[in-house]
Amino acid sequence: MPVRELLARVGSDELTEWMAYYQLEPFGEMRADLRSGVVAATFANANRTKDARAFTPEDFMPYIERSPIKDDTRMNVAKFKALFSHKVKKHG
Repeated sequence: MPVRELLARVGSDELTEWMAYYQLEPFGEMRADLRSGVVAATFANANRTKDARAFTPEDFMPYIERSPIKDDTRMNVAKFKALFSHKVKKHG
């Protein structure tokens, strides 16, 4: 339904209620993709090799934006160094 028709047929109070309901119980294609991703990830994880990274549902959702994988080891070392940098004596 076009937006103009929607606004002509539905009051702002009802539209607000639908928006609130969507926050509690999402519906639509994104939700369907997530359900399919859960099934695909479960199947893939049951058949992956011992050393392979575990799959997530997002791995099977082709249109979702993914953030780059963080290197937690480097980040933790950098945080540790920053935390104790005041205790390190500077030479030079």
